[in-house]
Amino acid sequence: MRMEFSICRDKQRWDAFVVKSPQGTIFCESRFLDALADDYELPVIEEGGHITMGAVVMLHDGAVLPAPYPLTMYHGALCCAESERMPHHRCARWLPERVEFLLAAMARRYTRISLCLSHRFQDIRGFQWFNYHEPGRGTFAAKIGYTGLLGLHAVVDFDTLLAQVRTVRRQEYRMGVERGLNIEPSSDVQLLNRLHAATFKRQGVTRSVEEEKVLLAVSEAAVRSGFGELLVCRLGDGEPASATLFLYDERYAYYYIGANDPEYRDTGSGTFLVLENIRRALERRLAAVDFVGINSPRRGDFKTSFNARPVPYYMLDYIQGVNRQ
Repeated sequence: MRMEFSICRDKQRWDAFVVKSPQGTIFCESRFLDALADDYELPVIEEGGHITMGAVVMLHDGAVLPAPYPLTMYHGALCCAESERMPHHRCARWLPERVEFLLAAMARRYTRISLCLSHRFQDIRGFQWFNYHEPGRGTFAAKIGYTGLLGLHAVVDFDTLLAQVRTVRRQEYRMGVERGLNIEPSSDVQLLNRLHAATFKRQGVTRSVEEEKVLLAVSEAAVRSGFGELLVCRLGDGEPASATLFLYDERYAYYYIGANDPEYRDTGSGTFLVLENIRRALERRLAAVDFVGINSPRRGDFKTSFNARPVPYYMLDYIQGVNRQ
């Protein structure tokens, strides 16, 4: 069937493709993308009137921005649902052919191609082979990142999950129960922002202006449109100790933002709040919780302590005329 390249401008059609794609996530849906300050384009391959592959390209003043975009993941290539049902021998040929076609068309439109693939996009040979016989035209640099994935299908109930986390997390959770910590839904994105800034300050990390803008914009859109939930953990006297924003799509819950008041770090409120979010994901009957990156030692250790499995994903970058191999 003939492949045709175009830019998808029908958001409803794009979202329907994302929801069914094996690599589809909330980060690729228009309701998330529209919350960002920068522009984006959605290059796609169509075959027989159906989208069979697509990608998210973030733009600023017409220039392609490097992936990952601040506080986002998985702005990469996505395949149609049918690709997941193909025999391996067929998909092993089908996928590189379409990746090559998509990249060639994108290279004619953009001087740079920068993608952060979903962890469910595991075969990157098509990217490695781009301009294979003419490397002087430019090749891709590939970088591996890791996220933490907590599968929920085999978890019978919350007590079962609690028994599987690291001992110190169970202890902190029980301490939170004994101390009377309270968790409540909130729409106070400024509180989340303040706690997030305080967390970064305690860690000696400077938070960029772009990160703060994305946090506020996505939080407001998620709470308003219902694709996320902001929870606040308060001490017995009502003081906010921690806050989280988890995002949701039809498949996963995503640990998007976690923030704590440094003064109350020893209360176990951060752990208490994460476990409550996982409990809510169980109630939603979701397949997994994606901890959205475990790429620094302390953060990675905290997230994997909830029994999250390290899973690799790829970040790919191409600049015309630059041989990155």
